[in-house]
Amino acid sequence: MDNWLSMSVRTGVSTLDDMLEGGYPEGRATLLTGTPGTGKSTLAMQFLQTGLNLEEDCLLISTEQTIEELHNAFAPFEFDLDHDNLDITSLHAAKGQTFESEGEQLVIEQFDESEIIGEGFSAAFTDQRIQQVLTRYQPADRIVLDSVTGLQPMAENRDIYRRAILSLIQFFTDEFDATTLFTSEYIGNPPRDNDVETISAGNTLQYNVYGVLRLWREEKKGNLRRFIDIMKMRGVDHDTRPHEISITEDGIEVTPRRRALPPEVIDQRYLSSGIDQLDQLLGGGFPKGDVALLEHDGTANVDDLLFAVATYALKEGYGLTMIPRVNTSPERVDELIERATTDFNDANDLLDSNRMFVIDALGAWKSHKNVFNPRAEDAGLQYIFEQIRDRNDGNGLFMMLNTEAKVHTIGSEATRRFRYWVPSQFLSDEDVMLDVHNPTVMDEEMANFYTDAATVGIETWLDETGIQYLRLKKGNVGEVGKVRLVEHLDVEPYVNIK
Repeated sequence: MDNWLSMSVRTGVSTLDDMLEGGYPEGRATLLTGTPGTGKSTLAMQFLQTGLNLEEDCLLISTEQTIEELHNAFAPFEFDLDHDNLDITSLHAAKGQTFESEGEQLVIEQFDESEIIGEGFSAAFTDQRIQQVLTRYQPADRIVLDSVTGLQPMAENRDIYRRAILSLIQFFTDEFDATTLFTSEYIGNPPRDNDVETISAGNTLQYNVYGVLRLWREEKKGNLRRFIDIMKMRGVDHDTRPHEISITEDGIEVTPRRRALPPEVIDQRYLSSGIDQLDQLLGGGFPKGDVALLEHDGTANVDDLLFAVATYALKEGYGLTMIPRVNTSPERVDELIERATTDFNDANDLLDSNRMFVIDALGAWKSHKNVFNPRAEDAGLQYIFEQIRDRNDGNGLFMMLNTEAKVHTIGSEATRRFRYWVPSQFLSDEDVMLDVHNPTVMDEEMANFYTDAATVGIETWLDETGIQYLRLKKGNVGEVGKVRLVEHLDVEPYVNIK
C-alpha cells in the first residue's frame, strides 16, 4: 500500500475529517461536485483557510469569478483573502475579437498586480498555457481550482479535454506537490443539448481524481436542505452516509457529528456477536436485557448470520431459544451446530443438555421435552417461556424468535401481547432477545409495531448482483445508517462484516 494512504490533510470541517478517516489524501486531487448554491466554493475556501491557519502556502484559482467577485462572494465569512500565504488568480475564457483566430482566449487576472493578460494579446486557452501562467506560484501546499467547469473551452471533444484535465492534475501533484481540490457544477450522465452530447466537466474529472465528494439539495417535508456524501475515496474506509450541510459565518458545518449516543453514556451491557465489525456497527454488540430486531428480504442468507451469533452465545454459556424460520429445518440446525467449535455435537445434544429450546410452530421437530408446540399448549407462549426459564442450564437466554411464525400460529393480537410481556415481565438482565422477520410478507401494521418496539433494528438484503448487505437501521448507540457488506467464510465465525 502506498505511503500516501496513511497521510491526510485536514478539510477544515471536523465531521468531514471523521467521514474521511482524517481528511483529504495528502498530495492528491479530490473533486467537490454538485449543483449551484450547495456550498462547493465555500467548502473549498474553508480548506484553504485551514491551511493558512497552519502557515501553509495556498493557491486559489477561479475560472468563473474575478478577484472583486471573489471578495464579494466570501465577504460573509471569516476568510482571510489578504493573507500573505494566499495567492489568488482568476482564469477565464473570452472570445478572441482582435486576433486572426476567433477561438477562446485566456484572460488572466492576478491578485497582486491586477494585471490583465490576454486582451490585445494572443494567448490560446490550453492546459499548457495555464501551466505556464501558474508556474510562478510554485510551490504550494494546498490548491483549489474553482471550478473545472470553466475550463471546458480548452477542448472541443471529451478525450482531449480529459487528457488536459489529467495533465493539470499531474501538474499540481508533481510540480507543486500540493493537495488539490477541484470543484465542478455537474456529475453523472452528460446532459444533451439538441440531441448532441455535451462535455460534462465533473463526469470527465471523477475518473482521474482520488476522491469525489457530492453536494446537493433535497426537500424534507417542505424544507430545502443541503447534503454531502463521499462517492469515492481510494484506499480509505470512508463513511458513505449522507450528512447535512449548514452554512455559517465560519463556513460549512457538516452534521450530525454523531447519529447515536456514545456507548459510554448509556447504562447498557452487551453480548458480543462474535463478529468484530458487527459489534462495532452495533456499538458493542446485542443489548442485554433488551430486544433487537433483524429484518431480511427473504433472499439474504440469514441462518449463517444468526447461528454465527448464536454459536458465540452458546460459548458464553447462554441457553438458546428458537422459534425457527420456515426454512430453518432440524437438519439445517444440525449442520450449523456441527460445524461450530462448541461442546455440542448437534441439535439433539443441545436439547438433551437443556441448552436449547425450540418452539415448533410447524411440527417439523421430533418430540422432545424441550421442543414445544404452541398450538398444543393451552397456556400459550408465556407458559412455554416460563418452562424454558426453569429448565435452562445456561447463564441466560439468547432468543431468536421468528415473528411470522408467531403471528401465523397464535394470531396478531396474541403476538402483540406476548411482545409486550417479554421485555416487561420475562427478560432478565442477562437475556438477549432477537426478533427476526421479513416485513414484506407481514401485515404492515405488525411490521411497523416490531420496528417501533425494538431498541436495535438491523436489516439485511441481497442485491441484484448477489451481494449481501447489512445496515444498522435503528439504535441508541452504534453506527446508525451505515451499510456493511456481508461476507460468508469457510472458517469460524463463518460470517464477516465489511
